[in-house]
Amino acid sequence: MANEAAGSCIIAVGGQQFRNFTKLHAERSKDNLTCSGTIELSWPGAEMSGSSSMPVQQLVDGAKGTLLLDGQLAATFRIDKRTSKGSPTSYTLTLNYRGLAAALVDSQADHPSGQENKKKAPEIVKKLMEGYEPQLKDKSGGQSKQQERFVIQEGESVERAIRRCGREFGLLATEDEEGNVVLKKRDDDEGSGQALVLGQNFTEWTTTRDISPRHSEVKVKGASVPTDEKYGKQAEELFGEAKDSYVQFKRVLHLFADSDQDKETLKDRATQEMNRRKAQGLKVSLTMSTWSDDGGQLWKVGRMHHVRIPVDNVDDDLQISSVSFDLDGETREASLELGAKEKGDGKDGKGKGGDDGSALVRKGDTIFEQ
Repeated sequence: MANEAAGSCIIAVGGQQFRNFTKLHAERSKDNLTCSGTIELSWPGAEMSGSSSMPVQQLVDGAKGTLLLDGQLAATFRIDKRTSKGSPTSYTLTLNYRGLAAALVDSQADHPSGQENKKKAPEIVKKLMEGYEPQLKDKSGGQSKQQERFVIQEGESVERAIRRCGREFGLLATEDEEGNVVLKKRDDDEGSGQALVLGQNFTEWTTTRDISPRHSEVKVKGASVPTDEKYGKQAEELFGEAKDSYVQFKRVLHLFADSDQDKETLKDRATQEMNRRKAQGLKVSLTMSTWSDDGGQLWKVGRMHHVRIPVDNVDDDLQISSVSFDLDGETREASLELGAKEKGDGKDGKGKGGDDGSALVRKGDTIFEQ
């Protein structure tokens, strides 16, 4: 593993660098559009009791900064909240921060007409992001079709509209270390990293296998937006399905996709949903003693690693779905959560229901996406 003594942590805000933290937590997940974390600094109480001004005035709510771990950019953020508490013996300052894309999570979509016509997902996402700090990096490879009509729902957040826009075409929106939004295929990865073997690279782990989210059949119904060329039965009675051969007993999931669809997109949507739920079948959590791998690279969401845990019958190529970095005094560690990619060979994997921005509401025997 990388040399623990070489670990370093720097926060840069307002042109100044800060290094001496008592605690730090930083996390990023495939399922969340923005990163988040906390920073804690502390001074002796006597040192602060006579102070006439607050310390580190650069670290205030709304301030923009960067986080560097082991000399590498880990996040570009804005401080959400500054909390201080003191006593005769101590003074502690705690900062809560999130990435620049947090503004998309907190804001409602602001669109002049409330809909976009005859546009592909990247074009719609770019329009939704107009005026916000993050820039769009389109790595979708032109996979989405032109949508006849995309309607923005009243009061929905920018993040939810972005996820809903790309979901039907297997597109995922994530935040990169610079705070920009990356639109890419859900089954993309960040390349392959080192093998992770029990007893060599980690000693603490949790393995979870779960068949309950999976279904033998996933059936998706939907409709096209009617046009002069496409209307009536050919636009209204559309259906797609996918099967998970791992589930050897009958468990059927019905979904209704409320957007502009055709037979191919509904078939793809069923396959995506099956793969997403399939990925929930195996989750491996590892505690690493360093923030970086043997090559000196920070552990990264989306990177593939071959994981071997013989006692739990794990010997698979898994993808990091979330990572957190922690500093507490002189102790540094990273927590990795890994699972199968959402497109694959029938192996189990990780995911969270509703993590794509949808709310699943059961009506009778059909689950409607909202």
